[in-house]
Amino acid sequence: MQSRRNERNQRYGRFIGLTALGSLIPGTGLLAAGKRRLGTTVLVILAALLILALAVVVLVPPTELASYGGDRQMMLIVGTALAAGAAAWLLIAVGSHRSLEPDGLPTGKRLAGALVVIVSASVVVAPMAVGSRYAFTQRDLVGSISSSGGSNTTPDVDLADPWADKPRLNVLFLGGDAGDGRTGLRPDTQILASIDTDTGATTMISLPRNLQGFPFPEGTPLADAYPDGFTGSGDPLEWMLNAVYANVPRDHPDVFAGVGDPGADATKWAVEGALGIDVDYFIMVDLAGFEAVVDALGGITVNVPRDIPWGNKSLPDGTCTQANGYIEQGDNQLLDGFHALWFARSRCGSDDYERMERQRCVMNAIVDKADPTTLLSQYQSLASAAGDIITSDVPADLFPALIELMVQVRTQPLESLTLDNEFFGSMGTTSGDPDYDQLHARIQEILADTPAAPDAGETAPPEDTTEATGQNADNAGTDRAGAAVQQASGDAETQSDETTDEPTEGATDEPAADEPVDTGAVC
Repeated sequence: MQSRRNERNQRYGRFIGLTALGSLIPGTGLLAAGKRRLGTTVLVILAALLILALAVVVLVPPTELASYGGDRQMMLIVGTALAAGAAAWLLIAVGSHRSLEPDGLPTGKRLAGALVVIVSASVVVAPMAVGSRYAFTQRDLVGSISSSGGSNTTPDVDLADPWADKPRLNVLFLGGDAGDGRTGLRPDTQILASIDTDTGATTMISLPRNLQGFPFPEGTPLADAYPDGFTGSGDPLEWMLNAVYANVPRDHPDVFAGVGDPGADATKWAVEGALGIDVDYFIMVDLAGFEAVVDALGGITVNVPRDIPWGNKSLPDGTCTQANGYIEQGDNQLLDGFHALWFARSRCGSDDYERMERQRCVMNAIVDKADPTTLLSQYQSLASAAGDIITSDVPADLFPALIELMVQVRTQPLESLTLDNEFFGSMGTTSGDPDYDQLHARIQEILADTPAAPDAGETAPPEDTTEATGQNADNAGTDRAGAAVQQASGDAETQSDETTDEPTEGATDEPAADEPVDTGAVC
């Protein structure tokens, strides 16, 4: 009796072991069950697929592999293949389990065997299922943020080699929202990224929202509509750079018929005319949803140059209501989405140019935080947030090449140029009345001096170094990487429509006034 019990236990133990092995390595369980032809076929197919996957990883350059994330067709193939592979793996594991299962097992032992299949197979099936979900999510993300309509301003490119005749790619980043109390959307944040398509070296140019009198590019309909530049009678606030987005399409709807985002198209032409360089694409970030991205990253770390107020708003007389709180001064401060948004947008106690610096600090902090581990662990929430707040006129077919270029950008130092008081002062002008011929020449000169890439085999990871033109090093703006060219443009003007565009939390019943102090501080 004892001998028979031991034999049954041995048989059951062998069954459990082979079931686990067959779930982890498809085909082995079938071989053990006597189904040699089927088991061998499964093992050969598995080995071939593993060799193919290894060959892709070894032979395909990492930048090209990264670019597949922007290829919607490739993401469909990968997502479908992983889903099918996970289903096939699970079916083979279940089939191996049934083939190995001894006759007459009691219910408890049968359930234990099924549990072994589930646990063992999940080691492989679960990652494949997650990978499939990520691939489909990435495909949807590219579709949601890529161009959804026509454009007057996007260039014609050869997708086989999009940068062949384009030594620099110029992408305009716009940040704004149409929250309660605002008339239309005004992108107060406008930063042009000029990227050397050969090296990835990038110059970030921050434009002041109060830039005035700029021309539109020759040969465009807006050059005919505004022969003296963007200027006119009435409220001066309606003739500044950040007013182009809402006002120009409203006044010239025929120019933008069939355009997906008329305001962004008009703003691209405005920036082209102001800087004297082509603007290829725009990327718009809705700041109202910006908090979700930062929270999905687990917060960002910045150096806070002084106490930054939150929960208050500007008043018409130039003062501010009482702040609900402050983001305290200090290095390496971890900010959640709510406070990161206030850090980037708070106007009270500062001018536009300090605010522009803080916005750049936030952008750099986000780039620094977006490491592979964080992106992988928080991918679903990040993709969901990004899909809700980001739009662009980048064609979906261009995303693979753009992602490949971004991999290069991450290895290069970033230069930053702020069009602020000192910048325009060095040319004897202001942002309210620039000499645009002189500005065009200066921008061309700066872009021509963009540093070259490191020698082959070397990398230049971003560093926290700064260099200021016309300023002492102690007053230099901080960038994530590279040298910062910080120069200036006229004093910022407070806009009456911005008194209610900040997020609020815990507002007080009887706010007192905080006197603005122009500190010029940067993080």
